[in-house]
Amino acid sequence: MELPGGAQGSVTIGGTVSPAGGNFEEPVTQSTLKVVGAFHGLSRARADARRFPSIDPLESWSKYEGVIDETAVEATRSILRQGNEVRQMMTVVGEEGVSVDDFVLYLKSELLDAVYMQQNSFDPVDAFCPEERQHHVFGIIADFLARPLSLRSREEARDFFNQLRQRLIDWNYTDRDSDRFAILESEIKDAIAGAVGERQEAVAS
Repeated sequence: MELPGGAQGSVTIGGTVSPAGGNFEEPVTQSTLKVVGAFHGLSRARADARRFPSIDPLESWSKYEGVIDETAVEATRSILRQGNEVRQMMTVVGEEGVSVDDFVLYLKSELLDAVYMQQNSFDPVDAFCPEERQHHVFGIIADFLARPLSLRSREEARDFFNQLRQRLIDWNYTDRDSDRFAILESEIKDAIAGAVGERQEAVAS
């Protein structure tokens, strides 16, 4: 559309619904979804867990083209979906009721959620992520998620992911033009290479 000064602009229309009990299948919500190009499903459970923005990545979707390749997005969404299935299983049978590989899959999904899906709006760096940085960070995380890891126990897996998670969060808060950004990236890649390398050596032997 043309603005009064002659400049060109656009109008974004957001359809907002608040279904009772969070039931997205009720008629008003379904009617709204038919006319919108994107849907952000707000999750009370995520908000209660202080996961912000509290947008459910599995319920939400968009018909618009994003800055990340859709195939890569779907691969990481699959990690989130599978990790959520393992989490639901563990609520019934506990951690000991799932295999170490399934537990690692769950930890991968939690890592992706914590370091890529969430943002700190009060941090001057993490509050906004330029497209170039988004590509760079996503590429490293997506490559890691696709790799098999040599983690022999739940305790070893938990320790590894806790340390990697903290490094990645620190990385998110670091200006890309700073020396610390490069140092943290090197530490992250070394940590990942170490875990992957052990798996490759074990397979080779």
